[in-house]
Amino acid sequence: MDLVLYQLSLPHGWPDSYIRYQKIIPLLTDPARYGGDPEDSFDVIVPSLPGFGFSSHSKLAGMNNFHVSELWAKLMTEELGYKKFAAAGGDIGSGVTRYLALNHPELLLGIHLTDMGIIKDLVYSQDQADFSEEELRYKRKAQEWLSHEGAYMSLQSTKPQTLAYGLSDSPVGLAGWIIEKFRAWSDCNGNLRQSFAEDELLTNVMIYWVTNTIGPSTHMYYENSHSLPSMGSIEVPTGIALFPADILLPPKKWALRNLNITSWNSMPRGGHFTAMEEPELLADDIRTFYRPFRI
Repeated sequence: MDLVLYQLSLPHGWPDSYIRYQKIIPLLTDPARYGGDPEDSFDVIVPSLPGFGFSSHSKLAGMNNFHVSELWAKLMTEELGYKKFAAAGGDIGSGVTRYLALNHPELLLGIHLTDMGIIKDLVYSQDQADFSEEELRYKRKAQEWLSHEGAYMSLQSTKPQTLAYGLSDSPVGLAGWIIEKFRAWSDCNGNLRQSFAEDELLTNVMIYWVTNTIGPSTHMYYENSHSLPSMGSIEVPTGIALFPADILLPPKKWALRNLNITSWNSMPRGGHFTAMEEPELLADDIRTFYRPFRI
């Protein structure tokens, strides 16, 4: 058995933290304990984004998804010694994973994603003559979502430092800013307790509060808006698991044109915080996607 095929990196997003993967880690590291096949186990690495929570601030200027992906490549190969590994993620983690696949395809077996973020090529394109009906629907829905739900993104992408002063001064303000996203982006139908335990929500808020890292975490939106290089086509085998209540599900035609999609599955339930909301569904899809790569 070649253990080099069983390493899985799981970068998180915003406004969550490494706590996002607390439930899914045992499902992936010890599937036999939960009625699964022990051959489907992974070594799981959950790196915390630079400047998020207990992760120290990077000394590099302009910390964006691309720069984080370069740090992840170094972490997995030079620091942890893996020659080849798997990667999966959503939100910022999706962007980091895609840049990793774009620039270091030789290191990756495949990537597994739960979203594509905001697809700017579709949302802001003036030439839509070649858009499919699905892509046109996505463009309309994205513009509507940005109008009604995207104020946080506009602020964090333009004035993150101003926002940080207020959120760093008020624990109630910080909790409201973060937990509102969990309510709006999850499959909870307006009832947070349907998808999350109060302790896990408060733990996630406290990770930001006690470390005073809401500032650098929101600043990453600024860098992703101002210094992120363009992304080309990805050739690494890619698995997609879409959860119905997630933000702006990507058009399949666009995904097939820009990624090497080998698995595309629609989940029966769940929202943006996939590993927290539906860890069993996500773990099963990850295990299934990577099973053909095992030797």
